[in-house]
Amino acid sequence: MGNTNRQIQSLALFDYGSLQPDHRLVIQQHTGEIRKRLRRSAQDVWEIGQRLADVRSRLKHGQFLTWLKTEFGWSQRTAYNFINVYETFGDRFAKLAKVDIATSVLYQLAAPSVSEELRTQVLDAAEAGERITHQAVKSAIKQSKAAKKSLDASASVAELDEPTHKKPEIITVIPKSVEKIDSPMTHQSLSDVTISPGWYRLASQHRLFYGDTASSSFVQAVPQAKLAIAITPEDWAHDWLVEQADSVVILPEDETSLATVEKLLLLLSKPGDTVILPWLPLAELIAVIHRLGRIAYAGDPNRGRCQQAIAAAGLKPELLSDTRIATLVG
Repeated sequence: MGNTNRQIQSLALFDYGSLQPDHRLVIQQHTGEIRKRLRRSAQDVWEIGQRLADVRSRLKHGQFLTWLKTEFGWSQRTAYNFINVYETFGDRFAKLAKVDIATSVLYQLAAPSVSEELRTQVLDAAEAGERITHQAVKSAIKQSKAAKKSLDASASVAELDEPTHKKPEIITVIPKSVEKIDSPMTHQSLSDVTISPGWYRLASQHRLFYGDTASSSFVQAVPQAKLAIAITPEDWAHDWLVEQADSVVILPEDETSLATVEKLLLLLSKPGDTVILPWLPLAELIAVIHRLGRIAYAGDPNRGRCQQAIAAAGLKPELLSDTRIATLVG
């Protein structure tokens, strides 16, 4: 009885009446269909991910997590397991419908850090009737990453061995005067900052993403970093940070100050290091990173937060195309 009462109280939290009628009907229909597919075959996982992605696109920032917890008792991480499978295997739905593969394996393969070649090999093996285990895929992913690191290291050595006429690049960090070089904006110009979803360059080194930082658009464009600082009040779907950064610090949003962030930056990074910020609850976060001479790869799904971060940094944003993002990151 106690669990039933808690569920009834939880259901009252999500207010469908606040939604537009056409969105309300679609979302309620998706809710019912998701419940029918909770046996979680490979095909069902894909279909649930498709419906979750559609619901997410129809809700405002913050509503999606409330809807998840109200209707299914799920964390954001659980939902993104489904969504990642849908977005990763979107063009291979027919193949998923034919294979017998554990959902835990699907979630592993859908991780942004897994190569497309390995995904194809595993799906082909499953389609051929081979039994695919969670441990086998985990081991294959580990070997694939080790091989990639080895190739990258070999390429770096080869580059060092090649003669070059270029002068060595010298980076000088001058916190007090760097703003003069980068043609700063002012806080008063915040009203002039209008951005649309996508990647932006701030000065010559920083990158800012307006959009979902758990999506492949953010994850695949972020380089290996020295430090990641995740300041969030909710569950997070950013497990990939553990492999992407040498150190990952998760802080509660309501208890975190700029002074704390600055201490972490000084303790866990040095000038020239890359720092990942998957959320921007404090407007001055990029400004602090800029002042300390670090390189920011930051983002937030909230337009206002992104605009405030740009204005506080005093750096003019430049929208980047997909091609330029790949070039800059690569």
